[in-house]
Amino acid sequence: MSPAMQTQGVLRVRLVAADEHVTLAELKGVAQQLQRTLSAVETNLAHDGEAAIGYAIVEADVGSLTLGLQPVAPEEALPDPGEVVSTFASDLVDIRHQSYRPGLTPGLARRYLSLVRSLSGSGTTVEYAYRDRQITVDTSFRQGFEVALRERVAEDVVLTGVLEAVNAHREPFQFRLYPKLPGAEAVECRFSREMLPAVAELLKLKAVVRVSGRGYFLPIGSYPSRLDVSEQPVAMPFDPALLRSYIRRLSLIPAGLTVQEYLRRNREAAGLAEQD
Repeated sequence: MSPAMQTQGVLRVRLVAADEHVTLAELKGVAQQLQRTLSAVETNLAHDGEAAIGYAIVEADVGSLTLGLQPVAPEEALPDPGEVVSTFASDLVDIRHQSYRPGLTPGLARRYLSLVRSLSGSGTTVEYAYRDRQITVDTSFRQGFEVALRERVAEDVVLTGVLEAVNAHREPFQFRLYPKLPGAEAVECRFSREMLPAVAELLKLKAVVRVSGRGYFLPIGSYPSRLDVSEQPVAMPFDPALLRSYIRRLSLIPAGLTVQEYLRRNREAAGLAEQD
């Protein structure tokens, strides 16, 4: 191990097959989903930058296949590798009990859901262990996890953002919309074949667009995780004159009052005026 690298405790992953042996396909499916999920947790905690933490296999047992994964990262890497794996284990437990940490995003929640759903059709149980956390992903756990992240549907949802990454190769056609809010995740927007020409043109313009349709919301976040577009997206051109026209349009201070007088009146109304 290079002296410029930092390591943390071992994350143990155990696959218990319904039949006698775990297959290579099952191992591949879990490994891919686990790698993507851990990278998503790292990005969630770091808020920006690319994933820098790798996972070395330091243990392996056959039978009920068990792997020991040790996170490895450059010393200056943030977040701490142990924080990533600890957050991963805690999130699985907490989401199952319908508890959501403040920093959890819809995108990361959907990544956890994909991980939990892996191997659901094979009857294989997946166990994760890290320090004092023990998580058994079996049929009961998967069902509870699905309930905890059940979507609610809202009609006539309107979003404004930057349209990017159009997938027009096969249905359902979709594009990603990045809302104009710092830290907001992309929203997957699905649209019909009839909208293809308009969406392609908007992509060329690289303009801010407005889309509307049926939104699917997870129990966390202010934005839908998915939107079924019902109307053709519309470009929102930048108009400095229009923006300037809004200045002083909404006055917070009533006419004839100074700021000090307005604040004093509000304090008196709330019973917070200073006593003589």
